Amino acid sequence: MAKSAAKKRAEEVVEKEPQLRTGFLIRLILASWLVPGGGHFLQGKKVRALILFGSIISMFVLGVLMNGELFRLNSPSILHRLGFVGEWSVGAAMPLARFFGYAGGDPYFASADYGTAFLIAAGMLNILTMFDAYDIAMGRKT
Repeated sequence: MAKSAAKKRAEEVVEKEPQLRTGFLIRLILASWLVPGGGHFLQGKKVRALILFGSIISMFVLGVLMNGELFRLNSPSILHRLGFVGEWSVGAAMPLARFFGYAGGDPYFASADYGTAFLIAAGMLNILTMFDAYDIAMGRKT
């Protein structure tokens, strides 16, 4: 009799877990996108979160300081649309830069191409941190 009660409790936990886990995973991915390293911070990996935040935001700031180009979603070029996705993948940093008046690169500035590469690379690295936080949450990685 005791085995069946324990078995029922285990089944109830298994049934409730996906619902709780889905909500947590959604918050985790959203935090990871908005603030680089945010998903790691939510999971208690504070040192890793700080390293990721510092490196991705540093790349973004360097890209802005080098006058990197900002892409638009409504561009006819597929490469420009992909650049838009890459830049906006950095999370809240891009809307903040736009809010404070950053309008994009100057094609005649010597390091503008490097700045564009830094902006896109920062976004792509943030996507990788989102996958890393998800893998940690799923127990695939420590």
